[in-house]
Amino acid sequence: MSREGATPRADLDTTAWNPVGAGSGTVLLATDAQGDCDGNHDTVLHAYDTEDGRLSWRLKAPTGQEYGSGVIADGRVYLVRQPLLTKADAKRRIRGAELLVLDADTGRALHTLRLPAMTAPNDDVYFMKLDVHQVTDGALSLSWRELWTDEQLIITD
Repeated sequence: MSREGATPRADLDTTAWNPVGAGSGTVLLATDAQGDCDGNHDTVLHAYDTEDGRLSWRLKAPTGQEYGSGVIADGRVYLVRQPLLTKADAKRRIRGAELLVLDADTGRALHTLRLPAMTAPNDDVYFMKLDVHQVTDGALSLSWRELWTDEQLIITD
């Protein structure tokens, strides 16, 4: 890819935010609602328009939940909202995670799908999130962050 002639349209300070998705003219960033920018828990989503860098919408997770990284495709945001995990959750079955499909322009929920219980990895689960990796023709894959095993395929309509 040649960068010749490329000019930035918007300049976002992503050092204080966790980038969790981009596409369809939207950059999706996340931060902790506490505002400490520790990057451990992505409890607030911020969507910015790539044309002018302005905030398009903001979505806060319910208390005790956070977001994983998502994929933006065909004007929709696909991501998981899950319970906050602690070290006590390692190797436990985690219930209550949901796949969210949001309108990329407005953040309005289009679909919600309760995910089956999934076993948390035997890792430092404090940082573990369920991330959507790919969306193609109504099918998507997701897995625990940084673990590219035990992917799950969800078929949507």
